[in-house]
Amino acid sequence: MEQGLPISIIILTFNEEMNLRACLDSARQFDDIHVLDSGSTDLTTTIARDFGARIYTNVFESFGQQRNWAIDNIPARHNWHFHLDADERLTPALISEMKEAIASDSCDGGYLVPSKLMFAGRWLRYAGQYPAYQLRLFHRHRLRFVNHGHGQREESTYPIGKLSEPYLHFAFSKGLDHWFGKHAAYARREAEQALGLKGGMDVSHGIDSVVSDDIVTRRRALKALSYRMPFRYALRLCYMLFWKRAIFDGAAGIAYSQMLATYESMISIHMRLLRSGLRPELPESCPK
Repeated sequence: MEQGLPISIIILTFNEEMNLRACLDSARQFDDIHVLDSGSTDLTTTIARDFGARIYTNVFESFGQQRNWAIDNIPARHNWHFHLDADERLTPALISEMKEAIASDSCDGGYLVPSKLMFAGRWLRYAGQYPAYQLRLFHRHRLRFVNHGHGQREESTYPIGKLSEPYLHFAFSKGLDHWFGKHAAYARREAEQALGLKGGMDVSHGIDSVVSDDIVTRRRALKALSYRMPFRYALRLCYMLFWKRAIFDGAAGIAYSQMLATYESMISIHMRLLRSGLRPELPESCPK
């Protein structure tokens, strides 16, 4: 392994035998690789062990909690961490930029990193809303995560920088049934936060945030504003196809835009049910 890369890699997994080998291979240059598993029942941990990664298990509650658990409990060799999901891949260009960023000896808390969304064998340049940033590279003593919707956001008193090189995200590697299943659960969480349940969420973003030059601020403000809009399926579909120009990604871009619009509809359904006080869970006992 190449020396001079003082970054610990943390990979979050749950039944990722289809993805993990390629993910680990993309991080081969690093000398400190950890897999934080959520209780896999397939060959995930076997693959990680064969590669030489150190394995830890923690029951998954949320992305924010899981990432903070990794910070607090994994005895990483380095202070700088990079978090990967098993369906994501590092690239040589990104690794080079990461090395330069931490070598600058800045006091940044972490770095937002763009991703390239891969679907049906191609990069969704427009439908994937590139560059979509996630906080993935960070100093473990300068940053924490907080839950937000189905994901998380960063919390730090230190400056947050940005990298320009992306990682690759193969979000559909387990098939569309898996994607829709995950997003059915995500929709409930987003609806609860939009309505101020389970911690709440402020949707009163001002016009300054909506028209901000900062792409992360603007995207978050538009997301919050969208919770107040009617006809969310049609609006999201039109926004994706024409404003974000997903139509230029061809059939793959159109299909993914429809998937995102469907997800918006699921959030709306949950919001309506929650507002009305209806809880459509199954009864404690039901006919067999």
